[in-house]
Amino acid sequence: MFKKIKIILFTSSLLLCQNPDSLFVKGNNYYNNKDFSNASKSYEDIIDQGLYHADLYFNLGNSYYNLEDYGNARWSYEMAFNLSPRNSDIIYNLELTKRKIANLIEPPKSSILNLINILFNSFTYNNFIFFTSVSIFLSSIFFLLSRIRPIPLNRSIYYIFLSLFFVGLTMSINKFLWLKNNQFAIIISESADVYSAPYANENIKTFTLFSGNKTKVAQSTDEWIEISVLDGRKGWIKIKDVRTLD
Repeated sequence: MFKKIKIILFTSSLLLCQNPDSLFVKGNNYYNNKDFSNASKSYEDIIDQGLYHADLYFNLGNSYYNLEDYGNARWSYEMAFNLSPRNSDIIYNLELTKRKIANLIEPPKSSILNLINILFNSFTYNNFIFFTSVSIFLSSIFFLLSRIRPIPLNRSIYYIFLSLFFVGLTMSINKFLWLKNNQFAIIISESADVYSAPYANENIKTFTLFSGNKTKVAQSTDEWIEISVLDGRKGWIKIKDVRTLD
């Protein structure tokens, strides 16, 4: 069953941008009246103001899904997933959208890579930073307690939290590097030709990607993006055909 829109209010954002709450309410009203085109426009207007929230992207994805625009729907759900990677509604709708994508390309199966992806995709960078901060705070507390009352239990707990701190620090650094070196984009055009060089020429066209497929971004120019597809193929694609996940 399709997970429907979520109702949130951007009250904290009123000081930063003009009428985001009214745009969100308007978008929800459009959605409830099945005017999905205007609903998506209202949600996009909020994003254009620089506001980001998992539920906003979730509702935007629902609007595009109902418009059968699966490229922008997947982009929206992926953005929501990046902000809230353990939200079951987002995960469900994202997987539902992927089933609608023509010629969906998925990465090769690898148990080790799957475990790494699950680990890094299940937690945000802020989650790792929070875990690291809590660990160093608690290790400091028990270090002081072990000095005030030097019993084995206090020292053991101190070493446990100190170890967790180093684990969290390592994971935070790896997550940062993973985000830096793994920028992705979603194909939003119905079909997009991929070329071996950054200019359109039938002689160097290598393959075609369809709306909703996910690619990794290597580099970009004003009009072109060099991408690598999840199955290993590489090439250049027009920047208007994709929407980056950043």
